[in-house]
Amino acid sequence: MTRRRTAGLLAVAVGPLGWCVALGTVVGGDPMLAIEVAGAAFVALWAAFVAKELVRSQRLSWALDRGAHETSMFDVRVRVTPALRTDAIVVGAMRPVIYVGADLLATLSDDEMRAVVHHEDHHRRTRAPIRAAALGAWLRLVGRSTRVRGALLDRLSDLEALADNDAIQRGSSPRSLARALLKGEASLQPVSFAYAAERRVGQLLDRAAGVPVQATDRLPYEWLPVALLTVATLGCHAGL
Repeated sequence: MTRRRTAGLLAVAVGPLGWCVALGTVVGGDPMLAIEVAGAAFVALWAAFVAKELVRSQRLSWALDRGAHETSMFDVRVRVTPALRTDAIVVGAMRPVIYVGADLLATLSDDEMRAVVHHEDHHRRTRAPIRAAALGAWLRLVGRSTRVRGALLDRLSDLEALADNDAIQRGSSPRSLARALLKGEASLQPVSFAYAAERRVGQLLDRAAGVPVQATDRLPYEWLPVALLTVATLGCHAGL
């Protein structure tokens, strides 16, 4: 475990409890109610942003289904749709579905297409859409802080790197992944994903050149609001 990850875990565990104790000292009473109300309000706002993104994702799925047909590519079920052109994405929270643009099939080679499908299949299996929605909600709430925004965008890059690693382990080459990324058109991706895409290209080119890419070990920031509220509530109920 890295020092950075250890420090993050300590902050998650100790921060809410310290706040609980400090507030209790100041007001001279049980701070549990204030902590829970404030925390619940913050998490509710975060959850509202997540829900809004998931509703948008569901509407997008309905739009992509028009004219789409389901098929199997490299032992992975996908839906080919003319709406995406040269893009490929995973949509859906509970049952993620891989959508591949019809024009992408004619743009990429077999090796590049295999890399894309395996990359997106990792996103599907790990339910990346809901994790990305959670990170996006964090960005809307606290993204004005340069440091926090950087950490959240790094986490988005982690999700992409993990999908690339899985595709490589399944036989794709870094060069195929990089070429496919450069040929594609991420027309429906949020602006915040541009940063992750740039980082991803750089890492893939480094891998292709034989340059080792340092593995990251970051906290799952997408779920911290719920974790913080839970820890604070348990700490206050424990009588701290």
